[in-house]
This record gives sequence, C-alpha cells and structure tokens, in this order.
Amino acid sequence: MPTIFPCYTCGTDEPHRQPKDDRERNVIRKLAGKQKDNAFVDDYWICVTTDRDCRNIRYAYVAKPFDPPRKMPNPE
Repeated sequence: MPTIFPCYTCGTDEPHRQPKDDRERNVIRKLAGKQKDNAFVDDYWICVTTDRDCRNIRYAYVAKPFDPPRKMPNPE
C-alpha cells in the first residue's frame, strides 16, 4: 500500500512504496553504500506517482538522501 511522502523530483506529495524485490533492494544497497546483504533498506521508498514516471528514491526521514537524486531503474 503506497504511503504519501513529499517527492523531491516531483515537487509535490506523491504516493511512495517500499522496495518490492531483491533487485530493488540491491539497487538501494549499492546507492546507499550498504556493505552487507542483510543491510536494512526498507526505510527507503520509491515514488509511484501515476502522473509521470518518477521512480525517485527517498529515505523515510530525508526527502533527498542522494545528491543528485536517484531513480529506481526499470527492470531489464
């Protein structure tokens, strides 16, 4: 179930979801510099607005944890 958070790249409050699979968790681990496979990454959220293809990654308590902002890549 999406949760509403401010999205840095959208500039508005948008629905966000947690990582849904190991591929997304691994992307976040790499971006966040988490060294261990069991590093907790479920405090990161992904913008899922229906108005645009945003996919911006934010931390639960920080709207812009990465500089520049990072997007969740599309599945290959």
